[in-house]
Amino acid sequence: MANIKRKSQLELGPRPVLQLKVDGPGMRKGRIPVPELVRICREAQDAINRQAEALKKRKTYHPGPVERSIQEECTLELIGIHGNSPTTLDFDLRKPQRALPFTEEFGDKAIREIIAGLRKRTDGFDPGVLLRMYTMSEVITPKLISRIEWIAPSRNGHDRKVSAAITKAVRNRLAKQLSTPRKAIVEVAGVLDMADFKPEDFRCRIDLPIGASVECTFDQSKADQVLKLLRKNVRVKGDGTIHPYTDKVEVLHINEITLAGLEALTDQSFFANPSLQELLAASNVKPITDPSILAGWIPEDEDVDEMVKHIYESRK
Repeated sequence: MANIKRKSQLELGPRPVLQLKVDGPGMRKGRIPVPELVRICREAQDAINRQAEALKKRKTYHPGPVERSIQEECTLELIGIHGNSPTTLDFDLRKPQRALPFTEEFGDKAIREIIAGLRKRTDGFDPGVLLRMYTMSEVITPKLISRIEWIAPSRNGHDRKVSAAITKAVRNRLAKQLSTPRKAIVEVAGVLDMADFKPEDFRCRIDLPIGASVECTFDQSKADQVLKLLRKNVRVKGDGTIHPYTDKVEVLHINEITLAGLEALTDQSFFANPSLQELLAASNVKPITDPSILAGWIPEDEDVDEMVKHIYESRK
């Protein structure tokens, strides 16, 4: 009998590491609209990646994608859509193709941490995870989806099944937590491009490799150090004020500033193999909607063909 039971489990295929049950007045049995499916999958993946960063004690406020090792260990694969009511999405973790410095259950642990945060009324969320859960909750609407339940099934006989749901009430609670500027320890690396040494108003700017610059303040005790590091690569750590409803650092008060090598500027993002969409979002690049703004950049008396020829010749 035990052998029959074991065989039936194998025939059912892989057991999911995560289930998302999507319910609401506009949901049909075993179906889900593609736009909502894409958004739910994307936001769930982003939240898990940020939670993984928090578990590895990495900063979750940064431009660009997460590092490649976390992507490989925590990337989800949708393995099934089923259920009469509600519709259930089954996910498994994509298995890495090489040895990684994580335990086998690291992705599972990140998922369970998110569920634990939801069960604690979102108070325990890392700030970066908090924002991703809020953006996921935006699919909650009166006419379509009213509830998304996160479920981590028991997979190895030791970890029990746990679950928690995102509802309208949770969305309102997340919105309240994000409605005012938030404080967080922030660490950035970039070029110290500008500094103002006015008494009682010491300020500087860090130009990041990807994304917008970060405005910083510092105490007089750091003035000599800032002056010495002007126009150099630096790593800065301090108390950051995060803009409401975003992960943009409004201002960073410097507690530590040190000279940094070029490798610090990559912050693993160079090796993260970001998509074009991720690079555009991180760099805040928007599509051109008015082609006329490109007009006039080449003087009328210039020959375009000659200009292109000159460019190619200068590269030889």
